[in-house]
Amino acid sequence: MKKEKLDLFEQRILLFSVFVLSTCGIIYELVLGSLATYLLGNPVLQYSITIGFFLSSMGLGSYLSRFITKNLLKNFLIIEVLLGVLGGLSILILTIVYSFSLSYYFFHILFLMIVGTFVGLEIPLVTRILKSYGSLKEILSNVLSIDYVGGLIGSLVFPLVLYPLLGRLLSSFLIGSINITVVLIIIYKINYESKRKSDFILPLISLILLILLIFSSSAIDNMVQKRLFADDIIFTKKSKYQEIVLTRDAADFRLYLDGSIQFSTSDEYRYHEMLILPSLQLNSSLEKRVLVLGGGDGLAVKTLLKENSVKTVVLVELDQAMIDLAKNNSTMKKINENSLKDKRVEVVVGDAYNYLLDNKKKFDIVIADFPDPHDETISKLYTQTFFRLVKKSLKYDGVFVSQSTSPLFAREAFWCISNTMNSVFEFVIPYHVFIPSFGDWGFNIAINRKQKICKFFNMKSSYRFFSESVFCSSLIFPNDSKKIKTDLNTFNRPILYNYYRKGWKKFEY
Repeated sequence: MKKEKLDLFEQRILLFSVFVLSTCGIIYELVLGSLATYLLGNPVLQYSITIGFFLSSMGLGSYLSRFITKNLLKNFLIIEVLLGVLGGLSILILTIVYSFSLSYYFFHILFLMIVGTFVGLEIPLVTRILKSYGSLKEILSNVLSIDYVGGLIGSLVFPLVLYPLLGRLLSSFLIGSINITVVLIIIYKINYESKRKSDFILPLISLILLILLIFSSSAIDNMVQKRLFADDIIFTKKSKYQEIVLTRDAADFRLYLDGSIQFSTSDEYRYHEMLILPSLQLNSSLEKRVLVLGGGDGLAVKTLLKENSVKTVVLVELDQAMIDLAKNNSTMKKINENSLKDKRVEVVVGDAYNYLLDNKKKFDIVIADFPDPHDETISKLYTQTFFRLVKKSLKYDGVFVSQSTSPLFAREAFWCISNTMNSVFEFVIPYHVFIPSFGDWGFNIAINRKQKICKFFNMKSSYRFFSESVFCSSLIFPNDSKKIKTDLNTFNRPILYNYYRKGWKKFEY
């Protein structure tokens, strides 16, 4: 340092920089973890890997800091510029890597280690820079307390503000630019050994690059999305819970949630008719009260409303953005025939699990149209505990049906759902059907009594796919997907998502 010790103003600038850089560091970690979850699913695994490699790399950075012995502040600033650039570009680069089917995990871990190492270098270097001011005890307590507070702020700002409002790509550009702005402030305000005007060049170029990317983020995001989706994107939105994408290829529209297809208009009728109609035929009530859990696109409700026996439908959907899309988007309204605005339909925005906990009403039919159990969070909706809550909300002769993933691609997962339902209900009917967009797909119906399952009363509406003979044939499982023993999926041991990942992994290309 040019001076024997920093003055109070300069010390405060450095401590403030610790706060900002700590906030940026935790956001880099969170944004990398969220991207891996979005692209690969299984958030428990992805965040565990992300946190593990990031923290270990921070330890490596702390160790490597001992080898920086001269020009501490200048080297610190160079590290921060590199961190801002790499962290800022990380999501863009990794998404492009994934879109070109390159080794995503290799680059994911590489970025975690590089960014984590740079973050790990920060605190030791700042502490040594500040050692000329006050006792070591005071320096460490100030630096570490500010660092931890910055980490807390970052862990709150990303999920509550940045991700829902800006998304991952723009958030990474913004945080990288903030990182580099702090560097410029330090260069301008603090005198240090061998300070030169040329020290502004690298951070200014880096900041300009990131600012240009910020203003171009919408166009860049569209280009990246086109790489990830084969069809034209006509709607995309990042909600609090998921990324919603609606695509079009000629007359075929497809909805994706977090990259997973939810329906294709070319064959969605097969899925929804097989999900909805068997339960309607197995329930003898002439005025049916139906509860739909999930299914915010309105297609399950559309199928229900075709039957005159359905008098009321309550739809419980977690994501308000999904409801807004289904109700207000002209394309979606055409696809779902404006079903969510039908006077027979009540839409409840909330968590299905909590709804069932508080529900006091009884339903003739409960339909679970949830995403596949690709992580522990969704796996909760296929547990014994959840099925007991469903049973509590059913009338004595009520019928419960759940989509249950593929008995061919995820055989253990399908039968785990079936076996878990059978541990709660008296009688469970597993069945499956071929859906071109999904492949061989399975469902499970649960009732509290045994009855003949291939004897239906006459339907008043005709359907494109469903019939009594189609349903009866769907009860037959070939040898490669017939029933097997599995563990039950419970709240404290959600084994289902392990079965699911194990099954689908065999069919990843």
